[in-house]
Amino acid sequence: MARLTVRSKARFVGRFLDIVETLSVWGMDGRIRVWALRDKLGPGGGRRHAGAGALGAANLSVTPRNQDAQAPEGIMSRSTTLTLFGIAAVLGHAAGIAGQQSPRPMTVDDVLAMRTPSSVAMSPDGSWVAFVVSERDMEADRVVTDVWVVPTGGNPGDARRLTTGKGADDSPAWHPGGEWLGFASDRGERRQVYGIRPNGGEAWPVTSHVTDVGAFAFSPDGARIAFLASPPKSEADEALERLRGRPMVQDSAYADEWTHVYVAELSDDGSAGDAARWSPDGLQVENVVWSPDSRAVAYGARPSPVLRTRYNGATYVQRGPEAEAEQLTTMDGPDGAVAWDEGIGVVVAASGHLLGTFNRELWGVSPGAGGVGAGEPLSLTGDLDENAAFVYLGESGLLVSASSRTGSALYHFPVLAGRVAGPPAAVTDGARFYGGFSASADGTLIAFTVEDGTSPPDVFVSGTRSFMPARLTDLNPRTAELALGEQRVERWRSRAGGEEIEGVLTLPVGYEEGDRVPLVLVVHGGPAGVSSDRFHGTRGAYPVQVYAGMGFAVLQPNYRGSTGYGERFRGLNRGDISGSDWVDVDSGVDAMIERGIADPARLAVSGWSFGGHHTYWGITRTDRFKAASAGAGANDLISMYSQTDLPEFYHTYLGPKPWEDWELYEERSAYRYVDRVTTPLLIQVGENDERVPAEQSIQFFEAIRGIGKVPTELVIYPGQPHGVRSPRLQRDLMTRNVEWLRRWVLGAPQAS
Repeated sequence: MARLTVRSKARFVGRFLDIVETLSVWGMDGRIRVWALRDKLGPGGGRRHAGAGALGAANLSVTPRNQDAQAPEGIMSRSTTLTLFGIAAVLGHAAGIAGQQSPRPMTVDDVLAMRTPSSVAMSPDGSWVAFVVSERDMEADRVVTDVWVVPTGGNPGDARRLTTGKGADDSPAWHPGGEWLGFASDRGERRQVYGIRPNGGEAWPVTSHVTDVGAFAFSPDGARIAFLASPPKSEADEALERLRGRPMVQDSAYADEWTHVYVAELSDDGSAGDAARWSPDGLQVENVVWSPDSRAVAYGARPSPVLRTRYNGATYVQRGPEAEAEQLTTMDGPDGAVAWDEGIGVVVAASGHLLGTFNRELWGVSPGAGGVGAGEPLSLTGDLDENAAFVYLGESGLLVSASSRTGSALYHFPVLAGRVAGPPAAVTDGARFYGGFSASADGTLIAFTVEDGTSPPDVFVSGTRSFMPARLTDLNPRTAELALGEQRVERWRSRAGGEEIEGVLTLPVGYEEGDRVPLVLVVHGGPAGVSSDRFHGTRGAYPVQVYAGMGFAVLQPNYRGSTGYGERFRGLNRGDISGSDWVDVDSGVDAMIERGIADPARLAVSGWSFGGHHTYWGITRTDRFKAASAGAGANDLISMYSQTDLPEFYHTYLGPKPWEDWELYEERSAYRYVDRVTTPLLIQVGENDERVPAEQSIQFFEAIRGIGKVPTELVIYPGQPHGVRSPRLQRDLMTRNVEWLRRWVLGAPQAS
């Protein structure tokens, strides 16, 4: 049980209650700080008192306590079993619902209780699927991850938890022999690789490295393991740290902050011996793959652990601990090895450009003799006009996944004599949102996650020659108890040049065509992100399905610059952020009003990161919104350039650097127009956000408070980075957004 204690004091100023209060929410390791300028007038009007108000104080202390298809080829026929299972599941749900109350709206606690699958890994022979399930432990205030397994010839009743750690068990990868799998775990003093058999039993330590182990890969012959880790501190470093401490020195890194490749031999019992470091000083390694003959590794690396060097990566080949690192690529921008094929060579993922608006392709590079690749890199996925993510390469061809408008798809490329021999063909059918693909060793079977607007993600399996997804898990059976809003994709023309824009629209629970309802915008970040037609009830600051249960329609627009629509569309906002991109968003509101869906008197806007940027910008452009919530958004691009950990973002998108064009940066900053804001504004940000530091949020809040025209609240979440990770603080985050809409759009009394 949680114990809530609230103490507050305030005084009246004239005939208005004008409170400026400091609210502290005490959590695990700090407190949320909230400054709020409020008056007693609700949404809808009345004159606002602009006086300075009275300084009050409040403290809040918290003490915690389907549909199944026929079996894909390669799996024993089980269509009868699947059909019967599907019927039984439907009848079971129907009987349960008939004996219970009608489905109820989703709550924030329902969101927090959701299980989410990820890191799907199919065994080499296609008989098993391992995957990770994430759950929030509210008691411990952390996300717990466990490895699960299910046989591909089974059904949801056969899925079971393989590990039962109290923290993070994740990143499953099958040993090439298929008899056991490795996974990373923090169950010991340090994060290491462990092994376990799919039939269960005790997990055993595979690595026993002196520092935490990151990504890992088994050699194709199963005799060795490569992994990423930082070197231990030397005695000299420890002595110096005791003498001088550990100051933060900009653009530099301590020796133990670098990540290197280590390789160890595997014994017959699956344990690794002492590891030898293979990668040299001066390279920050990002990932690692083995050569087909198990004698060399390829890896992506950049010149420093400092984040801003991410734009300067290259791919290297290492043939042993004493060998020189052979630089394989010289392309602009970051790149890294994702596979190594005997015919094609090292498969490298790269765009060849510094700016992230260009397509990330897969390239084949033939390792040269001790130097740069022999010959020019050969594009493998150039015919696919989207960012390509590697899935599989073998005799049956090349499989890649990519965003496809509001969906995600798997594509097959034929491969002949070390070259791609034809255009991509879609493997998936586009009916639902597919992701997290993993293939068997021969490429004939794939495992993946499936979800849609009213169904949370689960693990499915299919053949690649004939796509017939068969369900393997039912991780959230209590979803049947929930009344969820239907979801669809809407299209409209932007007022900025007539560009076609798409968005995902979630309708209120029980919506009937012709009803005009309140509408809230949830604007994605990036800006090269995308809002997908998937289940929006497991994550995020803005609980879409909770909003739907409150009677809101929720529009998530994919403005110009979004992923999923090709390279041209993703690049349309270059030189034009805080410009036509916002017009795309606002045009979507116009379209929903014109189509009789949105009530123009009950509109709201919200977004995190670049979505927060849009929120700030939008409320300085129009007074149509009754409420706004800006999460971790930038609003003063001049100061932001020197505060963020990625200043390159701004001059790659806008063109010049601030000192080269002060007027442009000021013109595209919402802060310049803060006196125009008439919308009640909630601001949320993590205390330790390095991407969009809290100073941006504080700056806008102080300006709104100083002007004194509209109510505003600022919430700073202690110890949190760019996204709030603490489950308890996620509850606070979502609840505040729910209550903000309830108060300012629906006119409900403020919750205590």
